[in-house]
Amino acid sequence: MGIPKLSETVETLWNGWELRMVMLLSLFLQIFLILFGRRRKYTAGFWIGKLVWLAYLSADWVATFSLGILAQTNCINSNRGTIPAFWAPVLLVHLGGPDTITAYSMEDNELWLRHLLVLVSQVAVAFYAFARSWWSEDPLLFVAIPIFVAGIIKYGERNWVLRVLYADLVLGDSIHLATHIILRKKSAMEAFKLIEVEMGFMYDVLYTKLAKVRKSRVIFRAIIFLCFVSALLAFSLGMSRHNHAYLTAEIIISYLLLYGAIVIEIYSVVSLLFSDWAMLWLTGKRKPLFNSVYRTICSSGFLHNDKRWESKMAQHNLIRFQLSKGKSTCISLKKLLGKSSIQSLEVVGDDLKKFIFQYLSDKRRRYKSMKRSPDPGSNDLHGILSERGHQVIGREGCLGNLGWSVTLPDFNESLLTWHIATDICYHDDVRKHGGDAKNIPPNCKMSIELSNYMVYLLVDYPFLLPRGIGNERYIQTCSAVDDDAILLERIISGQHYSWDFGRTISKLQKSRRKVSVLCAGFKLARSLQALVTQDGWENERKWEMISQVWVEMLTYAASHCGWKEHARTLTRGGELLTHVCLLMAHLGLSEQCLTT
Repeated sequence: MGIPKLSETVETLWNGWELRMVMLLSLFLQIFLILFGRRRKYTAGFWIGKLVWLAYLSADWVATFSLGILAQTNCINSNRGTIPAFWAPVLLVHLGGPDTITAYSMEDNELWLRHLLVLVSQVAVAFYAFARSWWSEDPLLFVAIPIFVAGIIKYGERNWVLRVLYADLVLGDSIHLATHIILRKKSAMEAFKLIEVEMGFMYDVLYTKLAKVRKSRVIFRAIIFLCFVSALLAFSLGMSRHNHAYLTAEIIISYLLLYGAIVIEIYSVVSLLFSDWAMLWLTGKRKPLFNSVYRTICSSGFLHNDKRWESKMAQHNLIRFQLSKGKSTCISLKKLLGKSSIQSLEVVGDDLKKFIFQYLSDKRRRYKSMKRSPDPGSNDLHGILSERGHQVIGREGCLGNLGWSVTLPDFNESLLTWHIATDICYHDDVRKHGGDAKNIPPNCKMSIELSNYMVYLLVDYPFLLPRGIGNERYIQTCSAVDDDAILLERIISGQHYSWDFGRTISKLQKSRRKVSVLCAGFKLARSLQALVTQDGWENERKWEMISQVWVEMLTYAASHCGWKEHARTLTRGGELLTHVCLLMAHLGLSEQCLTT
């Protein structure tokens, strides 16, 4: 008997608080999204991304579910007491979503027509629930009217933002020349800072309502704010005359909904006022008043606190990762479990930024788009963008013994081969220095970081790299590492002091996988080390060439990745690859520059 009574009590409690709880949950989700929805712009945190994704999906579902309950509740309000009529249009406001996140992914923008149909249906349901209230005993029915206006504006604004999707932008030669002139006068740090601001603009256009400051948008903000303030005042005045119209719980929740909506609007307006969009708008108004406002905001320090790119790149070292994990696990299973392959995050230092910017500037000088050159290859943009290491190796006169590694049919195979070779060269140099990594040249650190970063992209985001059979190559290489785990563990840990490339390659060739990327990587490492031991190169020169090869691979991948794929990375804080792609575009090193 106890269980049926308990079940009946729980059912009664749920029936009485069902609508109240989902209304509060809907408000909580709106507050969470406006506070954390924009954090994706500058951080790649795993938990932030998952929580925002869950809140984004739940917000629409909870608001829709609440509308359905309201449509039924007003029919049977004699059993539950009167529900404030303005709760229905409040849910329309929630369906409009906060300004800080309009779309979670690019696919949301592409489905704008579906969102439009949902808008029509939800407005119809809200109006149906509101119409039912005409026959109820709600003395404050008129409070719902201004909120209805605000809800339709916000929900309509969301669909309009989804409609005007950012499309591929083809810039003319004159614009590229202008941006090239601007960047040419900037340092590497300033150029990267400009790209950070530009990526922020791109994120706002694609995923938020914070794009541009238009007169119509300012008017809509003012109307929405005034609607909520008037609704709050009307509700407060009405409650002073009809203080017994609702239950205490409904009164408290009503105030929370109204105050919450006003606070969210104020937060949105403040965010817009201190955004880069507002600063861009103010700088375009060449009037003393606007200049004064701009200087005041800049001196206040708010802009300095504006979050941008964290200047970090993820790292994934294939051999170390596989040795630490044991037997290889299928990549698809890891992604199904939501497990990232990131081993660490490295800061994109000033030296690396200068190195990349200088390399791109040199490429630009080689490509002279505004005048013909006696050398037919110097202004062949397609040829320059197709370079993935052979230009650097050829300049050093090493195409004979190293060229095979950068001309493999599959770019991802070349990437993995150079990744293994770079890692082995590093550990071999450390071994030769008695285990002291402090004497390794600075270019070595940049090479290792870029190498690990490119493999991270291959494993976690292969769609950012040129199409190939990268996953298969990676899995095969992981299996090869498993087969020779003991040998590789000794080499990586520095325990194997007597090893040489000849014996190691022979052991690898005797394994089950005679032809493998792992074996090719060791062969390449032997050739690279021979530049120092046999050809008389300085170790610094060797690592400078390796670092230039990695930058060339980075630029090759950046230029062969579609803009839509780059746009997807903006929701994870942005990638170094996207920064490089935008730098190349502004320097005129992009296929978009090709004129017909």
